[in-house]
Formats: sequence, structure tokens, C-alpha cells
Amino acid sequence: MIVVADAGPIIHLSQLGHLDLVPALFGRVIVPRRVYDEIVQAGKGLPGSTELQGAPWVDLDERDLRTAVARLLRNHLDAGEAEALGLALEVQADLVLSDDRQARIAAESLGLRVQGTLGILLEARRQGKIQVLAPLLIHLRAKGVWLSDALIERVLQEVGESLEE
Repeated sequence: MIVVADAGPIIHLSQLGHLDLVPALFGRVIVPRRVYDEIVQAGKGLPGSTELQGAPWVDLDERDLRTAVARLLRNHLDAGEAEALGLALEVQADLVLSDDRQARIAAESLGLRVQGTLGILLEARRQGKIQVLAPLLIHLRAKGVWLSDALIERVLQEVGESLEE
């Protein structure tokens, strides 16, 4: 499986102390240079920076994408998201990891399959890689990730959990 990652899921899973779920679920993951720099250099000292730096499961992609699609994406998305989607198209990725709404819409319109932090956590819970999902979702929301009550309830219902547990 070829997986390309944008910054959001790496940062959010690091905030939860569960970045290990990425290699556990997907094996190796391609991270474009711009995304890597956004997390490791521009985000020095923030969640994800230390965790991503030198992670053995990361394939750092150094190419500078100058395709028409990548240039077009840069008009609508930030540089890291545009780079991730352009790279995903170029390597024919099976999956893009992204939380950004606009990037997700663009990815799906380009025929790319997308999964965000919530989807990663849900899959990890289904596979037994995490035992309880509810506290992680509450923690994410406390860290500023927008999750509505209805979305949290729907996701927890899928795995037989509730907020009252």
C-alpha cells in the first residue's frame, strides 16, 4: 500500500501520543519535503516535530513537483497539502492522510482516497491497536481539533462506545 501523509494527522496523533499508529496500520509512509519541513523545522518544539524526525517508517520525498496539477493545487491549498496531493497523484498512492477539509475535497475530486486522524483512530480501535477511543476524541477536541458532538457520538457508536463510559 502506498500512503502519502500531510501534516495534520502526524501532528494530531503526536498530540495524543499515538503516532505509532501510522506505521502500525500502514507500514511505510511517504512524507513530502514541504510537509516534513512544516512539521520538523517550522514546528520545532511542537507535537510531531521530534516524533517525525528520523522516524524509520518515513520515506522522505525530496522531489519538487512542478506538474500542472501541483501548480493548480497550490492556488487553492497551502504548499504542504498541495505537495502531498501532487505527490499522491504522481506515485499513484492508495491513500492520502489529511485532515484539512479543502485538501480532502480536492483529493477526492482527483480520485484519491483520503483518511484523517479520526479515521486512523477508528481503524486502530477496530483492529485492537487502541482499547478505548472516547478519551482520545475528547483530548483532540481540547487541543483545538473541530469535532462536533454528533460526529463524536457517531464514531463512538461504530465501535460500541459512548461518552459516558
